[in-house]
Amino acid sequence: LVGGVDALDIDFTKEFSEFYPDAAEEIDCRLPDPLIDELEITAFVDSDHAHDKLTRRSITGLLVLVGRIPVFFMSKRQGAIETSTYGAEFCAMRTAVEEATSIRYMLHCLGVKVLHASLICGDNKGVVQNCTISDSLWKKKHVAIAYHKTRESAAAGIIHPIKIATENNFADLLTKALSSRIFWRLYGRLTKV
Repeated sequence: LVGGVDALDIDFTKEFSEFYPDAAEEIDCRLPDPLIDELEITAFVDSDHAHDKLTRRSITGLLVLVGRIPVFFMSKRQGAIETSTYGAEFCAMRTAVEEATSIRYMLHCLGVKVLHASLICGDNKGVVQNCTISDSLWKKKHVAIAYHKTRESAAAGIIHPIKIATENNFADLLTKALSSRIFWRLYGRLTKV
């Protein structure tokens, strides 16, 4: 019983005003119009191969911008020891693809359109090329999975990997010890966007 009335006996199809006759105004339940038509997602990704001196695990650095606002950053040790820079960069690229995909989904749930592919900016030309050109054989299972994940997302138009110069990669702030000149130049460019 709810307030002396059985909940199954209430007709929920009646108008709101019948239940609350003293209500002065109607509530507009429509969502407001979005302030912007579309947002772009740009991710900067890099890895530092065998960074950890003790375990020789690589570091993944990731910075994601929505529009021109940094919304996510990460500097994390990779789970597997990579024997090559190429493998470490591919695992970092997979992390960037997964994060860009989740941010696209979040924006979609909030009603923001993301029509174009998210840019994934990396400084390893081989990794960027192999995300779009299928031509590789893999010996390690986790690198093969990272390859197929990035390749599938690129083919579906979810991401668009591009090669950028190392000196323009904001993810370097999260992976490497930089000289003060390079650090402040990158930091200054990031805060100006």
